[in-house]
Amino acid sequence: MKRRIMLPLALSALFLAAFSAFAYFVGQQPTKGTVRLYLSTDCPVAAKYSPRIQELARTYSGKGIRFEALFPNALESVDTVAAYAKERGYSFSVALDPGGQQARRDGITMIPTVVIFDAKNRMIYRGPIDDNKTEENVRRSYAKEILDKLVAGEDIAFSEVPVELGCMLMAGDEAAAKPAPVTYAEHVAPVLYKHCTPCHRPGEVAPFSLTSYEEAKKWAPMIAWATENKRMPPWKAVPNYNRFLDENHLTEDQVRLLKSWAEAGAPRGDASKEPAPPKFEEGWLLGKPDMVLKIDRPFKLEATGRDVYRNFVFKTDFKETKWVRAIDVRPGNRTVVHHVIAFLDERGQSHSLEAKQGDGQPGYSTFGGIGFLPSGSLGGWAPGLQPRFAPEGTAFELKPGTTIVLQVHYHKSGKPEEDQTELALYFAKEPPKRALQLAWIANPLFRIPPGAKDHVVRMRYPVPVDVTAYSAMPHMHLLGKEMKAWVEKPDGTTEPLVWVKDWEFNWQFVYYFQQPKKIPAGSTVHVEAHYDNSAENPNNPNNPPKPVTWGEQTTDEMMLLIVAFSVDNLPAQGILNNLRNRVTERRGGQ
Repeated sequence: MKRRIMLPLALSALFLAAFSAFAYFVGQQPTKGTVRLYLSTDCPVAAKYSPRIQELARTYSGKGIRFEALFPNALESVDTVAAYAKERGYSFSVALDPGGQQARRDGITMIPTVVIFDAKNRMIYRGPIDDNKTEENVRRSYAKEILDKLVAGEDIAFSEVPVELGCMLMAGDEAAAKPAPVTYAEHVAPVLYKHCTPCHRPGEVAPFSLTSYEEAKKWAPMIAWATENKRMPPWKAVPNYNRFLDENHLTEDQVRLLKSWAEAGAPRGDASKEPAPPKFEEGWLLGKPDMVLKIDRPFKLEATGRDVYRNFVFKTDFKETKWVRAIDVRPGNRTVVHHVIAFLDERGQSHSLEAKQGDGQPGYSTFGGIGFLPSGSLGGWAPGLQPRFAPEGTAFELKPGTTIVLQVHYHKSGKPEEDQTELALYFAKEPPKRALQLAWIANPLFRIPPGAKDHVVRMRYPVPVDVTAYSAMPHMHLLGKEMKAWVEKPDGTTEPLVWVKDWEFNWQFVYYFQQPKKIPAGSTVHVEAHYDNSAENPNNPNNPPKPVTWGEQTTDEMMLLIVAFSVDNLPAQGILNNLRNRVTERRGGQ
C-alpha cells in the first residue's frame, strides 16, 4: 500500500513553491480521473464550499480519483494558500497558478470552478460543483454525477455548466494595460473609499480588503461585475424614492466608470494624486456607554449549513424606567456577523425559548423573527451603518424588568468560528418629550400558491392620530421579491416611505429617513409585497414548491413593515398602549 505524505505548514510552503502549478502528494496518482479545483483564499463563495469540497475528496479519493486545487488569482502567496488549505483540512494537492496560466488554458472565468479529467487526461466537465451556494438548497450535484459515471467506467462526453455564483478570475494582466482616461488615483479610489472600504478592510465583515491600489487592481473585474449587476454595494432601497441616512448606492455614471476602468486594465495613474485612505475610529463611536451587554461565553458556529439567527437573552434589573437614546454594536467576529437587531421582551417569553433550546450554547435559534411578537426594538446594526443618537427630545422606553433579546445573524465561513458580540446602551438623563414607538404593520392572512412567480399581498394601515415617522424596515423571507410602502394623506397626496425592488433576505436594513415625516391623522399607510413561489426561485426552500402562509420557519413567509414613530402633542408617559402592535384588517388583493 502506498503511503500518503502529510506535509507540515512550513514544508508545504516550500513544496508549493517548487511545484507551483502541478504539485501533488505522493500516493495520489490518478487511475480513473482527476478533479482540478480553482479556488481563491479570499473568495467567500469558495470558502463556503469548503465542507462540500472536503466531502467530495473523502468520497472519491479512495475510488481512484485524484484531487488538486490551483489558486490563480493575483496577490495569492505560498504561505496564505498553505494556511488556507490546512485550516480547511484539505488533504489533497494545493498550488499556486502564477498569472493564471493554467486557469486560462482550462477556460476558467469564475471561482470556484471544478474541472474533471478522465484517465486519458481528456476534459469531461467544467463548471460549478452543484447548483446552489447554500448546501440545503442544492438540487443537482453536477460534480458527483460526473464522478459516479467516471468511477463506474462509463465513456463520458464533455459537458459544461456556466458558473453563475462566485468570484471572477483575477489573475492579473496578460498584456500591458490599455491607455484610458479613467484611473485609480483620480477617479476610482474616491468611489471605493466612500462606498466599499468601510466594509472591505481588515477586521471587517467583507471577505477581502479594498484599501490600496494593489488590492483594487486585483479585484477590478469582480468590482465591475458586482456593481453592474447591483450586487454591491448591498443597499436595497430604490434611489430617490425617499432619502435616507447612510445611503450607499452608486450612480449609473459611477457604475460605468468602474467598468471602464476594469476593461482598460485597471490603470493606476499618477499615484501622487491618490486620496489618503480613510481612517476609521476604534472603540465605541458615541463615547463611553452607560451599559454594555455581552454573553458570558462564546457562541460556537459550525462550518457549514444555512445562516444562523441566534437570539441572546439579557434580563435587566432596573428599578425604574430607562430611556434609550442610542445603541451601538461591537461584533466579536466580523467575519461571520452579518447584522444585529436588539428587541424588547416585556413578558419574558424569550427565557422559556432559551431553556427549550437545549444545545448547551447561549441563546436560542430562530429564522427571521425571534419566536414571538416583541414588545419593541431598540434598533440594529449592519456593516457600514453609523450609530446615532435618537432625534432630539425622543428615546425608546425600557421598562423595569424588560428583557433585551439581541438577535445576531451569522453567515458561515466554511470553518468553525466563535463570536461574543457586545451591545452598548446610551440612556437619556431625563424623560424625553416624546417616546419612540414601533408600528408592526403586518398582513398574516395570505396564502402563496405553489408555482406563483409574482404573487402580490397588500396591506392598508390607518393612522389614528398625528405622528412623526423616523424609519422603516421591510421584512420578508426567502420568497420575497419586492416591497413598496407609501403614505396616502387625507387630502389625497402621497408620501414615499421605502421601496425595496430587489429583495434579498440576507441584506435587511432599517432605513432611517433623512428628514422625519409628519403624518397627519386620517392618513393610510399602504404596503405592497411581491413573492416568487416558483421552482425557478433558487432561494425557494420547498422543492417542489408548496402553498406558503405566515410563520416563523424557513419554509414560511412574512409580510411585515416596521415603522419607528412618535405621537405628536402627547408626552412620553402618555403614549397609549394600543398604538403598539396595531394590526388592522387586511384590505386589498392577495
